[in-house]
Amino acid sequence: MREVLRTARAGGEREGGGAVIPVDPLQGPAVVLGMAGAALVASRSQGIRRAGFGAWVVGNLLWVIYATVEGNAYMMTLFGFYWITAALGLMNTREGEDAGRSTPQD
Repeated sequence: MREVLRTARAGGEREGGGAVIPVDPLQGPAVVLGMAGAALVASRSQGIRRAGFGAWVVGNLLWVIYATVEGNAYMMTLFGFYWITAALGLMNTREGEDAGRSTPQD
Protein backbone atom coordinates (compact mmCIF):
# COMPACT_ATOMS: atom_id res chain seq x y z
CA MET A 1 0.00 0.00 0.00
CA ARG A 2 2.82 2.38 0.82
CA GLU A 3 4.34 1.73 -2.62
CA VAL A 4 1.06 2.67 -4.31
CA LEU A 5 0.79 5.91 -2.33
CA ARG A 6 4.44 6.78 -2.96
CA THR A 7 3.97 6.09 -6.69
CA ALA A 8 0.83 8.25 -6.83
CA ARG A 9 2.62 11.13 -5.08
CA ALA A 10 5.51 10.86 -7.53
CA GLY A 11 3.15 11.46 -10.44
CA GLY A 12 2.83 7.81 -11.38
CA GLU A 13 6.54 7.06 -11.83
CA ARG A 14 7.91 3.94 -10.16
CA GLU A 15 11.48 3.44 -9.12
CA GLY A 16 13.20 1.62 -11.94
CA GLY A 17 10.79 2.88 -14.62
CA GLY A 18 7.28 1.98 -15.62
CA ALA A 19 4.45 4.46 -15.17
CA VAL A 20 1.36 3.82 -13.08
CA ILE A 21 -1.76 5.75 -13.92
CA PRO A 22 -3.22 7.11 -10.68
CA VAL A 23 -6.97 6.57 -10.27
CA ASP A 24 -8.91 9.81 -10.36
CA PRO A 25 -11.38 9.89 -7.43
CA LEU A 26 -14.24 11.06 -9.69
CA GLN A 27 -13.46 9.56 -13.09
CA GLY A 28 -12.46 6.10 -11.86
CA PRO A 29 -15.71 5.30 -10.05
CA ALA A 30 -17.74 7.03 -12.79
CA VAL A 31 -16.25 4.74 -15.45
CA VAL A 32 -16.84 1.61 -13.37
CA LEU A 33 -20.43 2.61 -12.56
CA GLY A 34 -21.16 3.48 -16.19
CA MET A 35 -19.89 0.12 -17.42
CA ALA A 36 -21.64 -1.80 -14.64
CA GLY A 37 -24.88 0.06 -15.36
CA ALA A 38 -24.71 -0.85 -19.05
CA ALA A 39 -24.24 -4.53 -18.22
CA LEU A 40 -27.00 -4.57 -15.61
CA VAL A 41 -29.57 -2.69 -17.71
CA ALA A 42 -29.26 -5.42 -20.38
CA SER A 43 -30.74 -7.95 -17.95
CA ARG A 44 -34.26 -9.31 -18.23
CA SER A 45 -34.73 -9.06 -14.47
CA GLN A 46 -36.55 -5.94 -13.29
CA GLY A 47 -34.49 -5.75 -10.09
CA ILE A 48 -31.17 -6.07 -11.88
CA ARG A 49 -32.19 -3.44 -14.44
CA ARG A 50 -33.13 -1.15 -11.54
CA ALA A 51 -29.64 -1.63 -10.07
CA GLY A 52 -28.17 -0.72 -13.47
CA PHE A 53 -30.14 2.51 -13.64
CA GLY A 54 -29.07 3.25 -10.06
CA ALA A 55 -25.43 2.76 -11.04
CA TRP A 56 -25.95 5.14 -13.96
CA VAL A 57 -27.57 7.76 -11.72
CA VAL A 58 -24.57 7.80 -9.40
CA GLY A 59 -21.96 7.48 -12.17
CA ASN A 60 -23.47 10.25 -14.29
CA LEU A 61 -23.66 12.51 -11.25
CA LEU A 62 -19.94 11.95 -10.71
CA TRP A 63 -19.32 12.93 -14.35
CA VAL A 64 -21.39 16.10 -13.87
CA ILE A 65 -19.33 16.98 -10.79
CA TYR A 66 -16.09 16.27 -12.66
CA ALA A 67 -17.19 18.40 -15.63
CA THR A 68 -18.15 21.22 -13.26
CA VAL A 69 -14.74 21.11 -11.56
CA GLU A 70 -13.01 21.11 -14.96
CA GLY A 71 -15.27 23.89 -16.28
CA ASN A 72 -16.39 21.78 -19.26
CA ALA A 73 -19.92 22.95 -20.08
CA TYR A 74 -20.34 20.48 -22.96
CA MET A 75 -19.52 17.49 -20.80
CA MET A 76 -21.65 18.86 -17.98
CA THR A 77 -24.63 19.20 -20.35
CA LEU A 78 -24.17 15.72 -21.84
CA PHE A 79 -23.86 13.91 -18.52
CA GLY A 80 -26.58 16.07 -16.97
CA PHE A 81 -28.91 14.80 -19.70
CA TYR A 82 -27.72 11.23 -19.12
CA TRP A 83 -28.35 11.69 -15.40
CA ILE A 84 -31.94 12.80 -16.05
CA THR A 85 -32.63 9.87 -18.41
CA ALA A 86 -31.09 7.41 -15.92
CA ALA A 87 -33.28 8.83 -13.13
CA LEU A 88 -36.34 8.44 -15.38
CA GLY A 89 -35.31 4.87 -16.17
CA LEU A 90 -34.96 4.15 -12.46
CA MET A 91 -38.45 5.54 -11.83
CA ASN A 92 -39.87 3.55 -14.76
CA THR A 93 -38.49 0.28 -13.40
CA ARG A 94 -40.28 0.98 -10.13
CA GLU A 95 -43.53 1.81 -11.91
CA GLY A 96 -43.34 -1.47 -13.81
CA GLU A 97 -42.94 -3.37 -10.57
CA ASP A 98 -45.85 -1.48 -8.97
CA ALA A 99 -48.08 -2.16 -12.00
CA GLY A 100 -47.30 -5.86 -11.76
CA ARG A 101 -48.38 -5.92 -8.12
CA SER A 102 -51.70 -4.17 -8.74
CA THR A 103 -52.75 -6.57 -11.51
CA PRO A 104 -55.24 -9.08 -10.08
CA GLN A 105 -54.19 -12.69 -10.41
CA ASP A 106 -56.76 -15.14 -11.78
